[in-house]
Amino acid sequence: MNPHELAAFRAGILHASHMALIAATEIELRGDAGKLRQRAAIEALRGLAEGLKADATATTTPTSETAE
Repeated sequence: MNPHELAAFRAGILHASHMALIAATEIELRGDAGKLRQRAAIEALRGLAEGLKADATATTTPTSETAE
């Protein structure tokens, strides 16, 4: 992956992270945000955002090779 492609990949991953946080915030603002199912969804979205952000800021480069 060349530097331009890598930058675009990381930007897309970071954007997905932000969208997950926005979705979590929207659920938090709903009237039923205190229900167990909603709390679980909020925490799952936050975890997704955290993982995506970590991937976007990782120092290793993604490859298309498969591990054998």
